Amino acid sequence: SSAPAASAHWTYSQLIVNDEIVGEPWQHVRAHDNTNWPLTDVNATDFRCNVNARPAAETYAVRAGGDDVVVGFVVDEHFGHPGIQQAYLSRAPDGVAAADYDGSGGWARVYSLTSAPANATNSSSSSSLRKVLTWATHNIQSFRFTLPASTPPGEYLLRAEGLALHAAHKWASAQFYVSCAQIKVVASGGNASQTGPESEELGPLAKIPGVYRGDEPGVLIPVFWSSLTNYTAPGPAL
Repeated sequence: SSAPAASAHWTYSQLIVNDEIVGEPWQHVRAHDNTNWPLTDVNATDFRCNVNARPAAETYAVRAGGDDVVVGFVVDEHFGHPGIQQAYLSRAPDGVAAADYDGSGGWARVYSLTSAPANATNSSSSSSLRKVLTWATHNIQSFRFTLPASTPPGEYLLRAEGLALHAAHKWASAQFYVSCAQIKVVASGGNASQTGPESEELGPLAKIPGVYRGDEPGVLIPVFWSSLTNYTAPGPAL
C-alpha cells in the first residue's frame, strides 16, 4: 500500500505545454509508488523517475524550432520547502519510443530555478543589513521554461526534479521530488525523424543516477538553509 501523503511535500503529475495543462494526471507523466514523498538516495535507480515508475499512457508531441515551445509541470499541491526546481531531458535511442525508454542514457540539465540574494533589514538594527536568500520556488504551483530551439527531434523523457534543502545540512538528508514525462519533439516540418539545420545535440550529459555524489555544495549545504548567503545548484552546465 502507498504511504500517506504529507502536506509540505509535492509531486508532479501533469505536463504543461505553452502555458496550458495538458491531459489528466499521469496521462503523460509516469506514475510511481511514492505518492508525494521525497527521495534521499542519489545513487538509487529510482532516483531517475521515482519508485517503480512505469510508462505513461501517452507521449505528448511538441514542435521544435521556430516558435518557442514552453514546457513544464504542475507542482501538486505546491513547492512546500525552501529549495530549487530543476529539469533534465534525455533522448531515447533512435527507434525507441519514449514509453519504452528506461532513461539509462545521458541527461542534460535544461532548467534551474534557484534563489536571488536580497538585502533584508535585520530586525535588531535598522542600520544593519544582511544578505539572505529568497527562494524563487517559494509556494509555486507550477513551473515552465522554454525548450531549447535546437533540441533535436526525437522521443524524450523530461524529468522534473525539486530539491528541498531544509535538512540538507545533514548527510543524505536533501530531499528530492521527481517525476518523468514522456514527450516527442517534432521538427517544424512535422517529420519526427527530420533533423533541421538548427538542431544540435543536447549537453553536457550526465547519467541518472550518477549526476550527483551527494556531497557537492548544492546537495550538502554547509549551514542550516536559513543561514545560507549564496547557493549554486548542482548538476552539469546548463
